[in-house]
Amino acid sequence: MATNINKIDMSKENNLIDVNKLNLLMELVAKINSNLELKNILKEIMNATKEIMSAEASSLFLLSEDKKDLILTVPTGPLTAELSGKKIPVTSGISGWVVQNKKLAVVKDVSKDSRFGGDLGKGSSFKTKNIICVPLINHNNEVIGALQAINSVQLEKFGQDNAAIFQTMANQAAIAVENALLHKERLNNQLLNKEIELASTIQSGFWPKEQPMISNYKVAGCSIPAKNVGGDYYDYISLPNKNNWGFTVADVTGKGVSAALLMATMRASLRSHLEYSNTPNISLTKVNELIFNDSPLDKFITAIYCELDSIKNTIRYVNAGHNNPYVLDVEKNSISTLEVGGLMLGILDTVNYDEEVYEIKSNQKIILYSDGITEARNVKGDFYGEERFEKWLLDNKFLDPDAMVEGITEELNHFRKEAEQSDDITIIVIQREG
Repeated sequence: MATNINKIDMSKENNLIDVNKLNLLMELVAKINSNLELKNILKEIMNATKEIMSAEASSLFLLSEDKKDLILTVPTGPLTAELSGKKIPVTSGISGWVVQNKKLAVVKDVSKDSRFGGDLGKGSSFKTKNIICVPLINHNNEVIGALQAINSVQLEKFGQDNAAIFQTMANQAAIAVENALLHKERLNNQLLNKEIELASTIQSGFWPKEQPMISNYKVAGCSIPAKNVGGDYYDYISLPNKNNWGFTVADVTGKGVSAALLMATMRASLRSHLEYSNTPNISLTKVNELIFNDSPLDKFITAIYCELDSIKNTIRYVNAGHNNPYVLDVEKNSISTLEVGGLMLGILDTVNYDEEVYEIKSNQKIILYSDGITEARNVKGDFYGEERFEKWLLDNKFLDPDAMVEGITEELNHFRKEAEQSDDITIIVIQREG
């Protein structure tokens, strides 16, 4: 923003302007325009204000986000530490009047001005006698605060040119403050993005690195978060009995970092209980107790856990409020669901979960999935739905697990088209071959 210095009368007859002060203003403009550290900018502004206006003290108020208060951001003079951060209503005080009216205020005797609310530093020997206050106006012509010089010795000869210098300094200060705040916001966003990227890396590290090698079985799975980090969880767990493997898909309410943290808690708890050869129902009962005690009231988890015995060709499963797994029979060209269910994790402190054992036939597929598949939406707001999903599974029943996982993700992308992914998508396909 161009300064108003060219409007100042520099004629020899005008002896109200000190050239040294004008030079100081130019130095200040150069400093604050080359500095993006808010603390340093404010320090330069306040020091220049005291010197240019020959004042005992100075203060800078910034408008709060809700625009209801003025925050004393940088005071100079006595009780600096005590006054810093104090708030006054935007409807009170001389600075409040300046902000609301977007005008300069020159008060030669504060005791005679009804707008003056008294010194903020109670009990201090410092007394305010006069105030020169100007609004801080940004490049959008919006007032973001006020700058004031207190007890200026040049008040008696304060004229239009002095006012122009002070307002120019205030305008430059406003722009510099906003630039510094925007810079700080950008840095914070960069830091947040780095933290989210790290969280995403950590979360992806929880997911299986490779497919389990199980005689007569093929397994594939994936999880695609709707955001950088998600609340879905899938896992292949090698159990103490080497012929047995655990498979789970879970869905934490919500998305983002908080959901990912709760997912990590569930993963650690489930794996620790399974290490001691606990049955699926006992393991999920223990996990439920932990989630209930350690998670917020509005957070819960749906989960399906299956334990495959590759010798007996059985799956022992427990369902905690999750989507019922599909059984896709290639030879019979049929699809059915495993129906036993139970309460979501984290709703009640004590829950007893029922188990069921299902015998897997040759060329059958067990499909565990999250509702990010069936609740995917297109640009019209239509759900993909269970009916479409079941038809797609039947139409693609001959695909092996890897191709089926890849195929359903492509199918959902085709269904959504330009619509954003609204929920995490997770699937595991377990196929018995012999």
